[in-house]
Formats: sequence, structure tokens, C-alpha cells
Amino acid sequence: MDNPSQQTESSVPTNAQNLPLFTCIACQIAFYSADQQRTHYRSDWHRYNLKRKVAELPPVTAENFAQRLLAQQAKAAEDSKRAEFSAECSVCKKAYSSENAFNNHLNSKKHKENEARMLQAMDVESTKHDAESERRKQEREIKKQLTSATTEEEVAKLIEKKKATALRLNPDADCLFCTHKSESFEANLDHMTKEHSLFIPDLEYLVDLRGLIKYLADKISVANVCLYCNGRGRVLHSLEAVRKHMLDKGHTKIAYDTEIDILEISDFYDFSSTYPDAAEHNGSEDVDMFDGVSGRSKLMNQHLEEEDGELVLPNGNRVGHRSLQRYYKQSIPLERPEKDSVVIHKMLTSYEENPEYSTQLSQASRNRAMILAQPNGYKAWKATATFKEKRVRDQFKTNIGIRNNGLQRHYREQNPI
Repeated sequence: MDNPSQQTESSVPTNAQNLPLFTCIACQIAFYSADQQRTHYRSDWHRYNLKRKVAELPPVTAENFAQRLLAQQAKAAEDSKRAEFSAECSVCKKAYSSENAFNNHLNSKKHKENEARMLQAMDVESTKHDAESERRKQEREIKKQLTSATTEEEVAKLIEKKKATALRLNPDADCLFCTHKSESFEANLDHMTKEHSLFIPDLEYLVDLRGLIKYLADKISVANVCLYCNGRGRVLHSLEAVRKHMLDKGHTKIAYDTEIDILEISDFYDFSSTYPDAAEHNGSEDVDMFDGVSGRSKLMNQHLEEEDGELVLPNGNRVGHRSLQRYYKQSIPLERPEKDSVVIHKMLTSYEENPEYSTQLSQASRNRAMILAQPNGYKAWKATATFKEKRVRDQFKTNIGIRNNGLQRHYREQNPI
């Protein structure tokens, strides 16, 4: 019997010099040793030719593969270089990852126009900033002069000067409480209502809404007064301070509590429809409601008859007659609460009339009858009822114990160690 090693050596192909020959079919090359063949199988060239063989393409030589590899590496280096480049145009707010595209954008007509507009806007903004700084400087000087003024004439002149130099809010665009700009008066009012919960009292009697908003804007920007504090709080010296105060304190509302607050904005309202003789006033447009001599309202001079009962003021309040004072002092409850027994009786009556309650009662009766019909049914039913009753008693005792735990004053002394 032949040696297996001899059979293996005889099966390996040899060349002319009788040396073993190792080949790679994918790359179509031969090797003189198995180590060279195994090293070739681990190379990128062999893997590349294997992929070409799967795609039914002819293999490439080592020189051709090296050229392709160098070209691929050069392309990858160029792509990575392009990927590393990043630029942003601050004028047009655009980002670029290619240097050529960025340079083309800088030389474009649109970019140059945007840059020119930006420079013009910066000049206008710097001019506004300078004007604002000058105005603030004048306000500080006027404030110092007001603190040192001694006569009423000086104070009046300084106040007029402050009004002339103060920054006024535009009610058609400027929000009273923040720096938001609106396109119209209606949009501005809608913003203040939704964002700041602005509430205008007695809106149904308001006749000059635009005038009221303009007055409030001048009150905030010129007088630097909070709308709700209305001069009763600490003194504020700038529009920003007033806005911050109103937003922090939630004073984004109109003061309408005291008589002084109501009279302050009464020029923008018309309460003539609430007067007792409103029909006569509606018939004639030129009705003089004030006495020229005393300056008091004619409604205050008229006599209140007993049959009238009450007088309606311009602000909507009602003043009763003194003869009815004893009735006003009475405190009569609107509804007397019924006793518990009456309420329970009504509930039981309603339950008896309810078909669902009757169905539940009949079901409970049937369940009891079924239990009693079973052997030893009475004992089972009695045990169930006893268990339920015992559970109720135990729960009652637990509640009493928990409630009385707070009444315990003395505790057992600790055992000596």
C-alpha cells in the first residue's frame, strides 16, 4: 500500500523543473509556494478580482490595480478636503461646503445687494442708537433738574420738556407691554389681549377705543406710570422699567377699582344709556349734562322721588333711597336647606320609582332565595351576614383608634439599659 504523502506529492502539478506549482484562478497567476498563495489570497488585489469575477468581468493585472488604487485614494483625499471646508455667509444666512460655491456666491449680484442693504440698515440702527442715547441723556438731566426744582413754574417747564423728548408708543403698531410690533391696530389689540390678557372694562359703553389705547400708551411711555398701580407704587423712570414691572407683577390691566381710576378714563366712555331719562337723551343730540355755573352734573341736582326707589349713576352703580334702608340691611337666604330626613325620603322615593333600583332589589331577593334553597343554606347566609357585620364593627373600631391616637399624652418610659 502506497504512502499518503507520496500520493499527495504526485497529485500536485509541477513545472518543467519538477517544482510544485500553486495558482490563483481569479487573478490568473501562479506561485511556487503555498505561503505566497495564502498571502495573495489575503490581498486587496485578489478580493477585487473576485468581485469582478462575480460580475463576469475579466481580471486586472497588478499594475492596473495599483493605478486604480492610487486614483481612488486621490479622489478620497479630495473629497475629504472638500468635506472639511465649511463657510457661512452672515449676510445671506447661507452655509456652503465647497470653496468654489462660496466664492461664486460672494461674487453674485444678490449677495452684493444684500450686503449693501445690511450696511444701510446698520447705519440707520447706529443713528437710532445715537439718538436713543442722546434722549436718555436728556431724560437723566431732566430728572436731576426736577429733584432740584423749587418753584412750580420750573417744574411745569421741565415736565413739558420731558413730554417733548419722551419716546412715544404708536398704538397702531407698538405693544404696551413688550417690544412686539404689529401691522395694524386690530392686530396689536389682538396681541395684547391674547399674550398679555389685557382686559378693557365696560367695553359695551366704550366709544373711543383708539383714543383710550393712545392715552394708555402715553401714560406708560411719557409719564412712566404702571396702568394698574396708577402712581400708587414706587416711582419708575423709564419705559423699560415700567414694562418690566407690569410683566413681573401681572399688572397688564387697567385700574378700574376706585372712583378716581374710573373718572380718569371716563372721557372715552358713554354711559348715557344707563341714565333714568335715557330715552330723552337719545332723542336730542345736543344735551348738556353739566351745569355751567357749578360744574356739577344735572343728574346730581334732580330730586329722587319715593316711587323711583333708586338712582343709577353714570358709572353703572345704583344708589338706593334711605327710606328703604331697613330692607337693604336684611340678609335673607335665597334657599333654605332641607333637613337630612327630607332629603333621604326624597331619595328613597326616587329610588323606588326608578326601575333599575327595583331590578337590583329583586336580584338581591333572588340571590338570597337561591342561597336558602341549598342544603345548610340558612347557616351559610347567616355566616355571611355575620362576617359582614363583624367587618363593619372592626372598621369602626379602627377608625376610632386612628382618630384618638392624637389624644394620647403619656407614654411608657423606656426600659433602663
